[in-house]
Amino acid sequence: MSTALIVIDLINDIVHPDGKLARAADAVRESGLIARCNALAARARAAGATVAMVRVAFAPDYSDLPRRSPLFGRAAELGALRDGDWGARFHEQLQIGPRDWIVTKPRVSALFDTDLEARLHAAAIRRVAICGVSTETGVQTTARDAHDRDFEVTVIGDLCASADPLRHRAALEMLATVATVADSGQIDFAAWAGDGPSASPHACAQ
Repeated sequence: MSTALIVIDLINDIVHPDGKLARAADAVRESGLIARCNALAARARAAGATVAMVRVAFAPDYSDLPRRSPLFGRAAELGALRDGDWGARFHEQLQIGPRDWIVTKPRVSALFDTDLEARLHAAAIRRVAICGVSTETGVQTTARDAHDRDFEVTVIGDLCASADPLRHRAALEMLATVATVADSGQIDFAAWAGDGPSASPHACAQ
């Protein structure tokens, strides 16, 4: 079964210490998340899997900003997540391959109002593995959305991060109802390419 690795929101405003919404920056730094995502993405590419780098960004005039959203509502006030600005760019340490897909989303889910689902279907991809930030928002929402669109979903728990460790753990526990929750060491893209078994379910405690 063809597989895509979906990496969520490793952009400056969210994961760089100087970002305007960087509540998870410390957790990302302390866990070495970006370097470990790079290593997993390299494994995925080597096995022939697709890598999709996803970022959230709004129009320069914020015309598509959901201003009543508790999550995004203050972005315009802070000058955050504006397409074209440094904050909406991927973190400089994130390694993006020449054939990776770049997906820009205007909401929490990577599948909402983007071309990601169409590209997955066009490439005959039915399995997605998801990592990134934040566990309880971008990762969880994308995973649940992918489940409801009939993809087989794996969430890579040790490659997710949140500003709140309790929310991180709770999100992974809840996601076990709609996805396989696995550690990165369990992910075998080569086996998946041969339609091998998925990673065994494993609740990650990080």
